[in-house]
Amino acid sequence: MGAMIPSATGSVIALIIAFIIAWIVISIPIYLAAKIISRRHTTFGKAMLAALAAPIITIIVFLIVSIGLTLFIGPFSILVGFLIAIVVLSYVYASIFDTGLLGGFAIALLGTIITYVISLVIALILGTTLVFSPPGLHGGASIFT
Repeated sequence: MGAMIPSATGSVIALIIAFIIAWIVISIPIYLAAKIISRRHTTFGKAMLAALAAPIITIIVFLIVSIGLTLFIGPFSILVGFLIAIVVLSYVYASIFDTGLLGGFAIALLGTIITYVISLVIALILGTTLVFSPPGLHGGASIFT
């Protein structure tokens, strides 16, 4: 008997399952941040919507702005695109979680911090490092040596 070769259908199903699991995991810090900041109208379903919509909309706006302004302001267009993308991200969160623009920005910032802390705790428990762990943690190259 020959070796079994995975079918394309099996690979697609595995990819879909991986996407759904990642989507749920990514939604958890957004939900926690929104629960802390908004305190109203916060559901896990809204966090899942935010986790799906925010990056898509933000990336599209960043690309349109940074590419569109390149002819006029050169490499500075990337910074302008980034700043406008942050405002758009804040607006998306504010719209979904029924808060102001500053509240939307706070949800994005707090969600990022929660994600980092959870990742760091998991890395410490597993005794490993993550890609974005601070230098010197668990044998990584220290900036002080």
